[in-house]
Formats: sequence, structure tokens, C-alpha cells
Amino acid sequence: MSSRTKVGLIGLGAMGRGAASNLLAKGYDVVGCDVSEAALEWLRTQGGTTVASPAELALQVRIVVCFVVNAQQTEAVLFGDEGMVGHLPPGTVFIACSTMDPSYVRGLAARLIQHSIALVDAPVTGGAVGAVAGTLTIMGSGTQEAFDEARPVLATFGARVHHLGQAGAGAQMKVLNQLLCGVHLAAAGEALALARRQGLPLDLTLEILSSGAAGSWMLADRGPRMIACDFDHITSAVDIFVKDLSLVLDATREARFPAALAHAAYLAFIETSARGLGALDDSAITTHYERSGDRD
Repeated sequence: MSSRTKVGLIGLGAMGRGAASNLLAKGYDVVGCDVSEAALEWLRTQGGTTVASPAELALQVRIVVCFVVNAQQTEAVLFGDEGMVGHLPPGTVFIACSTMDPSYVRGLAARLIQHSIALVDAPVTGGAVGAVAGTLTIMGSGTQEAFDEARPVLATFGARVHHLGQAGAGAQMKVLNQLLCGVHLAAAGEALALARRQGLPLDLTLEILSSGAAGSWMLADRGPRMIACDFDHITSAVDIFVKDLSLVLDATREARFPAALAHAAYLAFIETSARGLGALDDSAITTHYERSGDRD
């Protein structure tokens, strides 16, 4: 793949912007599409070009990276009124980086192959910080041929790019990833809420917990915001984990697998969302445990 390959990028939120920045920095021509005019203007200022719809984008590229929120938005990008299918040339590789239900992803791969479009299921982990730094871990799946074509593109924003097998395996791995992320985040929120209730010095508490065996990436990253009650600086919203943990629970039901910790974390997130905090940073989960303590 040449260094001047033109890549389509749909979804210029925090993750998509990080991916776009790395693609541009590493010599790719990026054509972007987003519902936000501000996001499109951002890409133009970075040296990319923009289009008004996925259908228009399909006329310009043979490889597409999609960073929309969920399966519903992916479906609209591909099959909606202004969707790409029907406009993409045969042999196009569509890289889906969203967190989606594995069964939907498997079905999508079969539907796209009928249009001679190869799906690379490539959810990511590492957050917006990792997208900007180009250090994401990418859980890729799809045919070997399609993955080999997608790999150089994925490597621009991923430090660890893995191939797990046929499409859907990446989504399955992301479900496991989100199970742990959700549980770790809820546990961090619970521990710091208890520390606050006990009157412990919160900065020192976080330093001690993060430096020892109790530490986790979520505790170190979200802990400062939990302590400061700074929930307006949003890297990932509460409602994102409501969605992702819903996918986790769907997977556990399908597998007839009891997952008590995942259920507990889901209930904490959905209760936090129900209090009107769903659009805030996911570190706001700690308020669920503070309120629980107040009821005791």
C-alpha cells in the first residue's frame, strides 16, 4: 500500500480525530465524513478533505475506517438513504472500529461480501489518549487477505494490531475488554467513594492504591476526576458503558454464562444514567456509590 493511499474516515469524534491525525501524519490522504460541521472543519484545518455523505465518500476510496458509536450508526453508514453500499467499488475493505454485538458483526460480514466488500472487524482499546498517541490495541478479525490490506492503515493509530480470525472474533474480544473495563471502573468509583466517606485524604489514597497491587488503568486514569468531581471533561460518557455493558450481558446470556460482576457494574451505570448523568464522563459512576452510602 503506497504512502499516499486515500483512506475514508467516518466518525470524527475523539477516537476518529486521533486516528485521522495519525493517518495524515504518516502520509495518507484522509477523506472524512461526519454529521458535525465543526468536526469536518477540524479535519480540513489538518489537511484532510471532507464530503457531505457516506455515499459521496464511497466514490473516492477503496478502504474505509469507521469510528461511529454503535451498530445502528454503522448500519446507516452502509445501508441508509445516503449509505455507502451500492457506491463502493468491488474489493473495498470496510474497517469497523465500533463496539458492536458479535452476532451483528458476523451477519454484516456475510451481507457485505454479497456486494464484494470485505469487512475487517477491528474494535480498539486505549481511549482517546491512545488514539492521538497512536498506541491503541486493535482487536482485528476478518479474512486474512482483507486484514493484510487493512493492517498498514490500522498500524498508523495502533501499536498492537492483532488478527483473531474470522469477522466477529474482534467483537467478541471487545466484549471481554469492556467487561473488565466496566468492572474496574465501577470498582474504582466504589473504593474512592468509600474513602471519601471515611474521611481519608483522597489524593494520597489514589496514590497508594494506584502504586500497588490494587492498581488498575481505570483507577489511575479516572481516579483524579472522581476525586475532583470533574465529570464535564468527557473522554467516554456514562451512557457509553450502559451500551457496552448491555452488549456484555447479551453475550453472557447467549453463552449461558453467569457474570455477577458485570451485572453489578451495569446496574451502577444505568442507575447513574437514570439520574440524568448519562452524558457526563464515565468517572461520574462514583456518585452512584456516594448516593448509596447516603441512603444507609
